[in-house]
Amino acid sequence: MNILALCTTSTSGSIAIYKDNSIAFISYLDIRITHSERLMPQIAFGLEQSNIELKDLDIVTIANGPGSFTGIRIGLATAKGICMAHEIPLLPVNTLELLAYNLFGSNRDILPFIDARMGEVYAALYSSHIKQLIPPQNVKPAGFLQKISKPVVIVGDGLASYRKIIEQSKIDFLPALPHQNIPLASTLISIALRNPIPDYNFDQIAELEPFYFRKSQAEITREKNRENK
Repeated sequence: MNILALCTTSTSGSIAIYKDNSIAFISYLDIRITHSERLMPQIAFGLEQSNIELKDLDIVTIANGPGSFTGIRIGLATAKGICMAHEIPLLPVNTLELLAYNLFGSNRDILPFIDARMGEVYAALYSSHIKQLIPPQNVKPAGFLQKISKPVVIVGDGLASYRKIIEQSKIDFLPALPHQNIPLASTLISIALRNPIPDYNFDQIAELEPFYFRKSQAEITREKNRENK
C-alpha cells in the first residue's frame, strides 16, 4: 500500500508518504512561504526519498477543511490534479475528525475546537474511538459548550483563543498536548488505513469541493459591497 497524504488547512502544512507498511516520509511546511510555492516541490522530494512515483500510489488522502480558505483550496487542487492525471482514488477527511484522531483511545470524549475567527469556532464531538457524537459545525463557542455534559479533552487552537469562555462554561475538560493540536498528514495515513480504499471516480473527484462551512471574509465583503451599490 502506497499512500500520499496532504494537509494544508492551518497556518502550517504537512506531507506524508506511506510505503511498505510504514511511514517513509514526513515534511512540515511553513505557510509564511505559501503552499502554492512549496507543495509540489515537497511532494516530488518526498516521492524521490521514498523511491516511488506518482503512478505507484494506491490512494491520496487530504484534509478537506474547515480551516484556511487559501490553504485548503491549494491542497485540494493539487490532490485532484494528481488523482485525475493518474487515476488514483482520493479520500477527503474533515479537519475536525483529523484532530480527533490525534487523541484516539483517550479515556474521555474528544472535542476538536478550531478558532474560526469572528468570535466563532469550528467544533465537533467524538468518542475516544472517533464515533461522531456531535457533527461538525461553525458556532459561537459558548453555544456549543452548552451541549457538552461529559468530561472531554479539547484539541485544536480554539482552546488558546477561547480559554476564558471554556472555563466559564464549567465543563470538565483537559487540554491536549501542544503537538496534538496540529493537524498532520501523518495522522491522515492512519485514517486512510482504517478505511476501505474508495473506487476511483473521475467525476466525484472533479466535483469535490472544500468543506468551508461558511464563506470567506473576502466573499462576504464583496457581497456587502454589491448590496450597497
